Amino acid sequence: MVGAKIGWKLVQAAFTIVVGLAASKAVSTAWKLGSGGKPPKNGQGGYAEVATWAAVSAGAAAAARLFAERRAAAYWLKSTGYAPPGYDEDTLRKSITED
Repeated sequence: MVGAKIGWKLVQAAFTIVVGLAASKAVSTAWKLGSGGKPPKNGQGGYAEVATWAAVSAGAAAAARLFAERRAAAYWLKSTGYAPPGYDEDTLRKSITED
């Protein structure tokens, strides 16, 4: 069981990193297209611009993490035949068929 937990954490981390990088790039690109400039960093920009960037990037990060966890769990289930540690197999199978 310990090996399964370690394996699951590695799969989950890999999915989260890849999806997180893609989401970060997408949000930065969308910001550049929408505002015509680079996203604010290192305290540059006005309060409204910084607050908007923070909200948009945090929302994208949360959505990316949720997406990555669900895709990783689906991959784990299909690869191993059982749900990853901490997941209910029936609920996971239902969510996969609904997607």
